[in-house]
Amino acid sequence: MQLIQTGKYSSVHYDPEHDTFIKTFSPNITDRWRYRLGIRRYPGYNFRYVAKRLSLLGIQAPEIIESKRYRLVTANVNGVPLKQLIQDDPVLQQRYVDILVALYRDRIHCRGLHTDNFLVKNGEIIAIDLDAYKAPRIFTYPHQEFIDCLSRSLKGEEAFLFQRFLQAIEAPAS
Repeated sequence: MQLIQTGKYSSVHYDPEHDTFIKTFSPNITDRWRYRLGIRRYPGYNFRYVAKRLSLLGIQAPEIIESKRYRLVTANVNGVPLKQLIQDDPVLQQRYVDILVALYRDRIHCRGLHTDNFLVKNGEIIAIDLDAYKAPRIFTYPHQEFIDCLSRSLKGEEAFLFQRFLQAIEAPAS
Protein backbone atom coordinates (compact mmCIF):
# COMPACT_ATOMS: atom_id res chain seq x y z
CA MET A 1 0.00 0.00 0.00
CA GLN A 2 1.24 3.45 -0.91
CA LEU A 3 -0.02 6.57 0.82
CA ILE A 4 -1.05 8.96 -1.93
CA GLN A 5 -2.72 11.82 -0.10
CA THR A 6 -3.80 12.91 3.35
CA GLY A 7 -6.34 15.58 4.03
CA LYS A 8 -8.06 17.10 7.00
CA TYR A 9 -10.68 14.35 7.13
CA SER A 10 -9.46 11.61 4.79
CA SER A 11 -6.50 9.67 3.48
CA VAL A 12 -6.00 7.92 0.15
CA HIS A 13 -3.86 4.82 -0.42
CA TYR A 14 -3.03 3.06 -3.65
CA ASP A 15 -3.05 -0.75 -3.72
CA PRO A 16 -0.82 -1.75 -6.67
CA GLU A 17 -1.71 -5.43 -6.31
CA HIS A 18 -5.37 -4.74 -7.10
CA ASP A 19 -4.83 -1.43 -8.96
CA THR A 20 -7.31 0.30 -6.66
CA PHE A 21 -7.51 3.41 -4.53
CA ILE A 22 -8.70 3.17 -0.94
CA LYS A 23 -10.04 6.30 0.68
CA THR A 24 -10.76 6.28 4.39
CA PHE A 25 -12.64 9.06 6.10
CA SER A 26 -12.21 10.40 9.63
CA PRO A 27 -14.82 13.17 9.94
CA ASN A 28 -15.09 15.49 12.91
CA ILE A 29 -17.68 14.82 15.58
CA THR A 30 -20.19 17.32 14.14
CA ASP A 31 -20.18 15.60 10.76
CA ARG A 32 -20.44 12.19 12.42
CA TRP A 33 -23.68 13.34 14.06
CA ARG A 34 -24.95 14.70 10.74
CA TYR A 35 -24.40 11.24 9.24
CA ARG A 36 -26.02 9.41 12.16
CA LEU A 37 -29.05 11.68 12.10
CA GLY A 38 -29.45 11.32 8.34
CA ILE A 39 -28.81 14.99 7.64
CA ARG A 40 -25.99 13.97 5.31
CA ARG A 41 -25.02 10.71 3.68
CA TYR A 42 -21.96 8.91 4.97
CA PRO A 43 -19.00 9.77 2.68
CA GLY A 44 -18.68 6.32 1.11
CA TYR A 45 -22.42 6.09 0.51
CA ASN A 46 -22.49 9.63 -0.85
CA PHE A 47 -19.83 8.75 -3.44
CA ARG A 48 -21.94 5.82 -4.63
CA TYR A 49 -25.13 7.91 -4.71
CA VAL A 50 -23.49 10.77 -6.62
CA ALA A 51 -21.87 8.33 -9.09
CA LYS A 52 -25.35 6.98 -9.92
CA ARG A 53 -26.75 10.49 -10.35
CA LEU A 54 -23.84 11.46 -12.60
CA SER A 55 -24.34 8.32 -14.67
CA LEU A 56 -27.93 9.40 -15.34
CA LEU A 57 -26.52 12.71 -16.61
CA GLY A 58 -24.03 10.93 -18.89
CA ILE A 59 -21.05 11.80 -16.69
CA GLN A 60 -18.54 9.05 -15.98
CA ALA A 61 -17.13 8.22 -12.54
CA PRO A 62 -14.61 5.64 -11.31
CA GLU A 63 -15.80 2.07 -10.88
CA ILE A 64 -16.73 1.46 -7.25
CA ILE A 65 -15.35 -1.77 -5.80
CA GLU A 66 -16.54 -1.20 -2.23
CA SER A 67 -18.55 1.52 -0.56
CA LYS A 68 -18.93 1.65 3.22
CA ARG A 69 -19.71 4.46 5.62
CA TYR A 70 -16.14 5.66 6.12
CA ARG A 71 -14.30 3.64 3.46
CA LEU A 72 -14.33 3.66 -0.31
CA VAL A 73 -12.45 1.49 -2.80
CA THR A 74 -12.41 2.44 -6.48
CA ALA A 75 -10.70 1.00 -9.52
CA ASN A 76 -7.80 2.99 -10.91
CA VAL A 77 -9.05 5.07 -13.84
CA ASN A 78 -5.53 5.25 -15.32
CA GLY A 79 -6.39 8.63 -16.78
CA VAL A 80 -4.58 11.90 -17.35
CA PRO A 81 -5.60 14.96 -15.30
CA LEU A 82 -7.94 17.17 -17.31
CA LYS A 83 -5.88 20.18 -16.25
CA GLN A 84 -2.96 18.91 -18.38
CA LEU A 85 -5.05 18.61 -21.55
CA ILE A 86 -7.82 21.18 -21.49
CA GLN A 87 -5.93 24.27 -22.67
CA ASP A 88 -5.24 22.83 -26.12
CA ASP A 89 -8.34 20.70 -26.69
CA PRO A 90 -11.58 22.47 -27.72
CA VAL A 91 -13.52 19.19 -27.58
CA LEU A 92 -12.54 18.60 -23.94
CA GLN A 93 -13.26 22.25 -23.16
CA GLN A 94 -16.80 21.90 -24.49
CA ARG A 95 -17.37 18.55 -22.77
CA TYR A 96 -16.16 19.99 -19.44
CA VAL A 97 -18.49 22.99 -19.78
CA ASP A 98 -21.34 20.60 -20.66
CA ILE A 99 -20.60 18.64 -17.45
CA LEU A 100 -20.67 21.83 -15.38
CA VAL A 101 -23.97 22.87 -16.94
CA ALA A 102 -25.48 19.43 -16.25
CA LEU A 103 -24.40 19.60 -12.59
CA TYR A 104 -25.74 23.14 -12.30
CA ARG A 105 -29.12 22.26 -13.80
CA ASP A 106 -29.45 19.08 -11.72
CA ARG A 107 -28.50 21.08 -8.60
CA ILE A 108 -25.55 18.86 -7.73
CA HIS A 109 -23.21 21.06 -5.75
CA CYS A 110 -19.46 20.77 -5.23
CA ARG A 111 -16.83 23.26 -4.17
CA GLY A 112 -14.11 21.31 -6.02
CA LEU A 113 -15.16 21.38 -9.66
CA HIS A 114 -11.73 22.51 -10.80
CA THR A 115 -10.01 20.61 -13.60
CA ASP A 116 -7.73 18.76 -11.15
CA ASN A 117 -10.78 16.76 -10.01
CA PHE A 118 -11.39 15.27 -13.44
CA LEU A 119 -9.41 12.71 -15.41
CA VAL A 120 -9.40 11.94 -19.13
CA LYS A 121 -9.24 8.43 -20.53
CA ASN A 122 -9.81 7.57 -24.18
CA GLY A 123 -11.10 11.09 -24.79
CA GLU A 124 -13.77 10.82 -22.06
CA ILE A 125 -13.85 12.97 -18.93
CA ILE A 126 -14.25 11.14 -15.63
CA ALA A 127 -15.29 12.95 -12.44
CA ILE A 128 -13.35 11.96 -9.31
CA ASP A 129 -13.53 12.93 -5.63
CA LEU A 130 -17.31 12.49 -5.60
CA ASP A 131 -17.54 12.23 -1.82
CA ALA A 132 -17.23 16.05 -1.82
CA TYR A 133 -20.34 16.46 -4.00
CA LYS A 134 -23.70 17.25 -2.48
CA ALA A 135 -26.78 16.03 -4.32
CA PRO A 136 -30.12 17.45 -3.22
CA ARG A 137 -32.46 15.64 -0.91
CA ILE A 138 -34.97 18.12 0.44
CA PHE A 139 -33.08 21.40 0.38
CA THR A 140 -31.00 22.49 -2.60
CA TYR A 141 -28.14 24.91 -2.86
CA PRO A 142 -28.91 28.17 -4.64
CA HIS A 143 -27.66 28.40 -8.21
CA GLN A 144 -25.69 31.51 -7.26
CA GLU A 145 -23.65 29.55 -4.72
CA PHE A 146 -22.72 27.05 -7.45
CA ILE A 147 -21.64 29.94 -9.68
CA ASP A 148 -19.66 31.61 -6.88
CA CYS A 149 -17.81 28.39 -6.01
CA LEU A 150 -17.06 27.71 -9.66
CA SER A 151 -15.71 31.23 -10.16
CA ARG A 152 -13.22 30.58 -7.34
CA SER A 153 -12.21 27.23 -8.88
CA LEU A 154 -11.67 28.44 -12.44
CA LYS A 155 -9.21 31.33 -12.25
CA GLY A 156 -6.16 32.44 -14.17
CA GLU A 157 -5.55 30.50 -17.35
CA GLU A 158 -8.82 28.58 -16.84
CA ALA A 159 -11.04 31.66 -16.36
CA PHE A 160 -12.21 31.34 -19.97
CA LEU A 161 -13.94 28.08 -18.98
CA PHE A 162 -15.94 29.91 -16.33
CA GLN A 163 -16.98 32.52 -18.92
CA ARG A 164 -18.05 29.76 -21.32
CA PHE A 165 -20.08 28.17 -18.50
CA LEU A 166 -21.84 31.50 -17.84
CA GLN A 167 -22.62 31.82 -21.55
CA ALA A 168 -24.01 28.28 -21.60
CA ILE A 169 -26.42 28.99 -18.74
CA GLU A 170 -27.01 32.53 -20.04
CA ALA A 171 -26.03 34.16 -16.76
CA PRO A 172 -24.48 37.61 -16.51
CA ALA A 173 -20.77 37.78 -15.65
CA SER A 174 -20.18 38.81 -12.06
